[in-house]
Amino acid sequence: MRTSNRRLTTLLGMAAASASALVLGTAPAQAAGSVFEAYNSLTSPSAKTEFAQDGEILTALDMKKDGHGTAAQWRYNSSSPTHSYYNGNGYAVPKNWDLSFAEGTTLQIRACLQDTSNGTPYSCGGWEYAKA
Repeated sequence: MRTSNRRLTTLLGMAAASASALVLGTAPAQAAGSVFEAYNSLTSPSAKTEFAQDGEILTALDMKKDGHGTAAQWRYNSSSPTHSYYNGNGYAVPKNWDLSFAEGTTLQIRACLQDTSNGTPYSCGGWEYAKA
C-alpha cells in the first residue's frame, strides 16, 4: 500500500510540474528593448546620453556637480546632421525626449557638456551606435 501511495504521489507531482511548465512556457513574452549609452569621457564622465529602444526615448543626464549642463546628441551617420538636446536641469536630473524612428533604424548617440540652451556643446565623447 505504501508503494501505491508513493507511485500516486509521484505521478501527481509529475503531472503538477508538467502543467506548471506548460502554463509558464506559454505566458506572453515581454522582451525588453535595449538601452544604449554614451559618455563624454570614459575615465571621468560628467555627461551621459541614453537611447532606450522601447519608446525611442533619448535621455541627457548630468553626472557631476560642476555647474555645467549636458547635451544629448544623435545623428544617422557621419555625413548626416547632428541633432542636439540640452539639459540644464542640474546634477542627477535626467531630461527625456520622445523621438520617432522607423523600426530597426541605426543611429549614433553621444554625450556632451553645454552651459546654456543657446550654448555650443563641447567636451563631447565618441559616437556610439544605437538601434531603434
